[in-house]
Amino acid sequence: MSGICGIHNLFLNPLDSPELIDRMSERLKHRGPDNYGKIERPHLAIAVRQLRVPRPNTGNQPFSNENGEITLVADGQIYNHRDLRKSLLDRGHQLKTQSAGEVIAHLYEEKGVDFTRALDGMFAIALWDDRTGRLVLARDRAGEKPLYYWMNEETLVFGSEVKSVLESPLINRRLDPDAVAQYFFYGYVPTPLSIFADIRKLPAAHCMVVEGRKVRIECYWKFQDFIGTRTRASTGQKQEREACEHLRSRLREATASRLDLDAPTGVFLNADIKSSIACATASELSPGEIKCFSVLWPGGPSEESELPKFVAGHSGAQHHVVTVDYRSLRDALLTLADHLDEPLADPAVIQTYLLSHFAREQVDVALTSEGGDELFGGHSTYTAARMAEYYLKIPKVVRRPVWEQIQRFLSLYVIDGPKRITLSRFLNYAEDEAAVRHYAWFGMIAPDDLDRLFAPEWLRQHPPIRSIFQPLSRVLEGTRFDDTLAEVLYLDFRMLLEDGQLVKADRASMVCSLETRAPFLDHRLVEYVAGLPTHLKVKGLKREYILKKAAEKWLPHKLIYSQKQAFPVPVSRWIRDELKLHVDNALEDGKLNRQGLFNTRFIRQMLQEHSDGQIDHGKALWTLFCFQLWYDRWMAKTQVSSSP
Repeated sequence: MSGICGIHNLFLNPLDSPELIDRMSERLKHRGPDNYGKIERPHLAIAVRQLRVPRPNTGNQPFSNENGEITLVADGQIYNHRDLRKSLLDRGHQLKTQSAGEVIAHLYEEKGVDFTRALDGMFAIALWDDRTGRLVLARDRAGEKPLYYWMNEETLVFGSEVKSVLESPLINRRLDPDAVAQYFFYGYVPTPLSIFADIRKLPAAHCMVVEGRKVRIECYWKFQDFIGTRTRASTGQKQEREACEHLRSRLREATASRLDLDAPTGVFLNADIKSSIACATASELSPGEIKCFSVLWPGGPSEESELPKFVAGHSGAQHHVVTVDYRSLRDALLTLADHLDEPLADPAVIQTYLLSHFAREQVDVALTSEGGDELFGGHSTYTAARMAEYYLKIPKVVRRPVWEQIQRFLSLYVIDGPKRITLSRFLNYAEDEAAVRHYAWFGMIAPDDLDRLFAPEWLRQHPPIRSIFQPLSRVLEGTRFDDTLAEVLYLDFRMLLEDGQLVKADRASMVCSLETRAPFLDHRLVEYVAGLPTHLKVKGLKREYILKKAAEKWLPHKLIYSQKQAFPVPVSRWIRDELKLHVDNALEDGKLNRQGLFNTRFIRQMLQEHSDGQIDHGKALWTLFCFQLWYDRWMAKTQVSSSP
């Protein structure tokens, strides 16, 4: 794992400030404290801060081919680099180290910009080709490793994190009003925007190719190409048996490729089926060697601590628990505020940070379950998607009388906390298009309330409704789905996962210099699961159906079908109790008025109703609180401005 950054003059003129690259890379030191390397040409400077997992003869970045004409730096891991290395050697290439980076240089030498198609892994790569004067930037298929960039007519600046790019004096810290609205709707800023008007994200599964002043961005892999490709292979129990066998095989392969025999490895273990499978498969492959790490929230249900302990014991793994208290919560918030250079409203980032900090004392690598929910239908949101299908089959004239029945199902199947939905919100959007209702239901702040959130002047210039659904149109362009669930699973893989869950996992673990790996995001596994029919993922109202069936070979039946829900991070309580003073300070009227973004009367009303226990505004207030923590750290000394 590493942090990478660079500056490139598109006219190939000498850089104005060659020393800028050192300041940019210094902002990424937490991502790679073990080594610092650079690629330098008169017009180009690329740097890497490298985190080395103990492994023999891997060398230091940057890496080159035999004659040094192709040079690169990379963040991430390539899991098939040994197989690629062997095939390159068989074809006459000369490699000096056992590193994946050197393999990439030689692979590019053969395949050009198509080299990414051969890589199995998570990566962000910056490669310079002296032969052609070509710069190539690339990201992995799911978007596990980040890459941001800024560009004008003369200069390209890029980096693993926004804070590195912001070191350039060319860049103005203007808010992007569309990104602001989208953040308060989704809880993250969807690709390709960033919260800053002039900085963009390179999308997952894309390459940027720069040749002179010509810049093109190309997609090399599409998730939608694999959706529903196995719907007619077989039916009934035979289909389920075949799917279970294939899933178990692919999960073992994915886990095996991500286990590191040269470094202590752990698993982040929660009270859910995905992390339980990760623990079971890792322990099966490395008996007695796996350490599992869990977080215990005070006041949580007993199964939140008992289930992970039981899974670890059943799997033969060592189990370690970190208990959260007020001090650790406060310290985590302060640390994350200093590192999250874009606002992120997912409270699970605190859990991931605490796990990473705790695990780093004992392991170099940790396996996570990112991607499992979006592939197998694990989020409670997918229950509502199925319910909407049933609801819309009822003739309009008789829908009203079934409201009470819907309310009964919602209280049973949709958990409280981050994915909570009220009956009125469900019904308000149930007849909208599938994508719109999915995010209108489970967005951080409902579309109607966004109009009340912002100050009148900001609202007049930047109405949220103009921009909040733009990401859906971008992601859905050129796609077609046979059913609603396939569409929302696809959307969540491309949006919630890429810009929310994976950002959370990357930033929280990299703060602690811990390398995390996600077996569920093995692209061969992803392609196979995408091809399965949705009724195997959510069968009726049973989520993760086929994954649980596959898990019966590894875990006791009672554990798999215990009807448990992972305990949500208790943000509503934090806002009323542990963090009340911090929230009140962050959302103080005078401060908000000076910013000029928000309607302070509406925010004050939400705070009062929440404090009095009248209405639970936890999700909306947490989204505001996170934005203000970010703003105070990254914008408070900058005059508030937005792009036109």
